[in-house]
Amino acid sequence: MNLSRTLAHRRSFLTLSGAIALLIALPGCGGSTEKREYTVPDSLCGTSVDAQALSAFLPSGKRLTAKATTTAQGSKCGVTVDGKLVVTTSQEWWNAMSVREFARGMTLDDPDHDTDDGVYAYSGHQAFGKADSCHSAKHKGQVLFTAIQATGSDHRDADAMKRLITRYTQASTKTRCG
Repeated sequence: MNLSRTLAHRRSFLTLSGAIALLIALPGCGGSTEKREYTVPDSLCGTSVDAQALSAFLPSGKRLTAKATTTAQGSKCGVTVDGKLVVTTSQEWWNAMSVREFARGMTLDDPDHDTDDGVYAYSGHQAFGKADSCHSAKHKGQVLFTAIQATGSDHRDADAMKRLITRYTQASTKTRCG
């Protein structure tokens, strides 16, 4: 057998092997082929949210469900996708405190950002708000606080969380404080 023919044959084999390996790897580079088969809501358990900002935290899947629960302090809304809890929202009445103090009661993670007015504290996956001007006859002397926690999401986006908590707190204030 000719040496140059053997080397040419090996080069062809290696080139073909490399091409096959590249074709196998390419589908992984394009991201997941899974799709979102549900519509991203613009409200969660009856309270408006920024659907575009929320969308970033929701995974692909077939079915989104939002379930409200009542607590001693207010209400929560658990958002699941195909049975996995992804996002939780809260509207709770508490004695006056800073939004940071409220956040510490809701999570072990300290938010990275605050708004200049001290109304919101947020990070890449959770946000907290305080509705100081909200008054309720039922909750005399207490303040309405809000929270959105996307702890079941792999996505992190502080700007989206800020938009979410701002819209959610404004909507909660309209609903709860009339």
